[in-house]
Amino acid sequence: MAATNELLIQKVFQEMLKFKPSMQKMLIADDEEEEESRDPRLLGDLIIRNFPWPIGVELRRLFSASTRQLDRMRLDQIFKTIERTMQFISFVMLCQVWKDMKEKKLEIPENFRKDFQDRILVLSMGNFTWLIRAIGTFMQEKGNMWFMPEMGENFDKKFYAALDFWVPERNEIGHYQINLTNEEIERRCVEYEEKLSFILEKIAFISKYKLVSVREIKVIHPKNQEARFNHLIDVLNSSDSGFKAQELEETKFAESNSVLLMKSLKSFDEYLNLSPLIIDTNSEVIDDKEKFDIKKDIFMYTKFRGDQLMYIGAEVTEKCDLRSLHNYQNLVDQFKDMLATISGS
Repeated sequence: MAATNELLIQKVFQEMLKFKPSMQKMLIADDEEEEESRDPRLLGDLIIRNFPWPIGVELRRLFSASTRQLDRMRLDQIFKTIERTMQFISFVMLCQVWKDMKEKKLEIPENFRKDFQDRILVLSMGNFTWLIRAIGTFMQEKGNMWFMPEMGENFDKKFYAALDFWVPERNEIGHYQINLTNEEIERRCVEYEEKLSFILEKIAFISKYKLVSVREIKVIHPKNQEARFNHLIDVLNSSDSGFKAQELEETKFAESNSVLLMKSLKSFDEYLNLSPLIIDTNSEVIDDKEKFDIKKDIFMYTKFRGDQLMYIGAEVTEKCDLRSLHNYQNLVDQFKDMLATISGS
């Protein structure tokens, strides 16, 4: 682990500990091994595993040997990391607004309705920033409770200003609109790592929550007994994307074929459904030649055009046509419902 990552890792890990003290137990407790327990590689791996995978996978790339040098590759990876982070956060906020509106718990400002549809159809870093600031502002003004209460505590003017910084930088540097000397690239790598660290510290509370994919729900209803629902889920927090399947039996049932953000893996009492903005294709059965192009990954929505949803993968880098997914039409219907609910059109 290069020294370029060490300060970021130390700061973010210390913030995570505030919300998830159990992470400390994962470190070596023996005083004689104290130095080893502070190894940035170990701390970095814990950070990766405790962020949702769309963020964790970008941090894994940032912490890898291939991005140790202060060069263009590292600079590009810093941009990818902040962009995926903002994308994930904006989707969580947006799904809560959608849910609260369906439950008649929230009325949103008319100006947000008017701008929302144009901005959501084709997403960019500027639109992620707009969504986070706009939603955060009117949720605070209306006094609505967040699914993750820590959002209200950490998302303030300083946080929004820190997000605003990235948009013009991304437009100019990220899209190669200006040429940088090696010295300028090195300086920006150092500066941007510090600014990325601030954002990650502010969202460290996410480590308290679990991102899961509901593969299947089976009904178990013995005679003269209350029905129970056996959920087969994958936990989408991992250092190597080898997601671990778990079974949960509940008297309540969650939405099947969905990606959920959960407060606890012990109960489905409190969760936020992030589909169709975030989907998991790992459980898709490739049982038809039309599905050969489907890659198994966690995908995040990027644009909606001509009744087609387009996604970007967490690990898959090439473009994937996901229209042959068995639940694709359901995803489209859900997206249209979100559009109609929030924009009022």
